[in-house]
Amino acid sequence: MPRKKLSNWEKIKSLIKPRSGVIRLSLIVLGSVLAFLILASSVLVYADSRHRGEMFPNTVVLGVDITGMTREEAIDAVTVQAVEPLMKPFTLQFRGSEWTMDPAELGLQIDVELLVGQAYERGWEGSVFERAFRRAFDRPKNIDIGLECFMSNEAVVQKLDAIAAEINQEVRDASLTFNFQTGGLAFSPSQDGLWMDVEATLQMVQSSLCSDNRTVEPVVAVTSPNLSSDDVKTVLVVDIMGNTLSWYNQDTLVKTYYVATGEPKYPTPLGKFYIIRKEENPVWINPNVEWSKDMPPRIEPGPSNPLGVRALVTSASGGTVLIHGTANLTPGLYSHGCIRMANWAVLELFDNVNVGTPLFIWTSRPVPEPPPDEEVVGPENPGLGEGETQTTPQEGTETQPQEGTETEPTNGN
Repeated sequence: MPRKKLSNWEKIKSLIKPRSGVIRLSLIVLGSVLAFLILASSVLVYADSRHRGEMFPNTVVLGVDITGMTREEAIDAVTVQAVEPLMKPFTLQFRGSEWTMDPAELGLQIDVELLVGQAYERGWEGSVFERAFRRAFDRPKNIDIGLECFMSNEAVVQKLDAIAAEINQEVRDASLTFNFQTGGLAFSPSQDGLWMDVEATLQMVQSSLCSDNRTVEPVVAVTSPNLSSDDVKTVLVVDIMGNTLSWYNQDTLVKTYYVATGEPKYPTPLGKFYIIRKEENPVWINPNVEWSKDMPPRIEPGPSNPLGVRALVTSASGGTVLIHGTANLTPGLYSHGCIRMANWAVLELFDNVNVGTPLFIWTSRPVPEPPPDEEVVGPENPGLGEGETQTTPQEGTETQPQEGTETEPTNGN
């Protein structure tokens, strides 16, 4: 028997209401799933559209959290909290000096709109389903936009060149200047050689301009002097006709002592000298000269020792001129070339003098000539033997300072 031909309407009804129960159930399930997907997609699209224009969760620009803000709100927040502090002037500091640099004058520019736009696009890139998944399971992107700043290097270099001109200096050793006509002592302090590396400093400035660090120390190469101010401490000045020995700390007077110096026949030489040795409790050895012929061949340390309790050997006359103590000091011109001090005075001075200490010997008035029947002999051997010798500089010892501009001494003999 031939099958009955169905009309179009009957075909549609047969599809909706199939005679087979399995087919009918499958169609119902499929339709339900499609309906659910359509509904869910609609809800996701609607929910996503409600957040359109807002910054995605965990979005940070220049350290400012702008989550949930509109672009305008984010721009305002970043400008106030991050950009305005960066536009404040910052300081270069070096050895107590300061120079202020204004980022605006140096052409610093920060495009906040660009940075916020980058943050927004990064948060909203990808599909609606990805965004929905991240919101549903609290898995937001971590969006952190750093600083992109633009600055005129030419303006910064010009500013740094001006600062370098103030910092740069030649190295200079400490020096002493003594005027043998007036007795004036002047000390010129040392200075480090300084050279500022503009290129290296420029890199530091660029980093500082784009950060919250508002204080920078320029890159400066330092050359130390061969002779620093700390190397020049004690200075001794002897005025022969003034019968004084003055102790200076650099060019500041500490104390003045009365002394005796060489008689006209054995004059103490004038000029610039140094302490070359220190003798504690010196031993005297008879030099076998006219004035010592009736003295014993050797005198150990003690009250009767002609050199007293301490002796400082100077470079004058090949080391024959000493600054030494004596039991009974009478200021005047009666030694055989040495500079005599009271024992208490040489004890006080001894510990403040080191090998290398400079000594200036001058005269405030002409030294008398010896009697006509005598000729000038010069300093004689003082008879210094081997005692408790200090010949090497100790900690804090001065070395010989650089020669200054000195007026040559006049010969007062």
